[in-house]
Amino acid sequence: MQIINERDCFLSNYEVLKHLEEMKLKYNWTEDKGGNDNRKKKKRFTGGGIELEVITNEVSEYLKNSPCSEIKTDDDLVKIMTFLNGFDLVKVEKLQIINCLPRTMVHLYSLIEECDQRFDQEVCEKILSKIEELFPSEEAHDDQEEDGQEEEEEQFQDAENE
Repeated sequence: MQIINERDCFLSNYEVLKHLEEMKLKYNWTEDKGGNDNRKKKKRFTGGGIELEVITNEVSEYLKNSPCSEIKTDDDLVKIMTFLNGFDLVKVEKLQIINCLPRTMVHLYSLIEECDQRFDQEVCEKILSKIEELFPSEEAHDDQEEDGQEEEEEQFQDAENE
């Protein structure tokens, strides 16, 4: 095997996942869960061997369980990239941020080389808050629900006391 073009460009995990999902559809490697027997059955591609299908499925499953699965549309990816382009970050650092979607300062510091020397804490917090804004974590959503329930309970108790 010979490498013809070495690293033409970088791909995010989201882009790789999207490509693998398109391959699975193209080569009919997905199971039809709808039970539509009226459609013509598309022949399953086996030219790459069963190993290619297995690897594609396993990598897809891994990526679906990674933080990149929080990116739902190309528009979301464009929004976060546009935001990150406003900072003095190297391509690889932007890629790592997109792939990992850090939620804590420690995680962000591990992705950006010499982060504490290049950026002040406000810039780092701005990056983290934008990630949380575009891709809200389930924990934050649960916390908001709990806060709402606590406020309702307090209002209820205040009403009882009056």
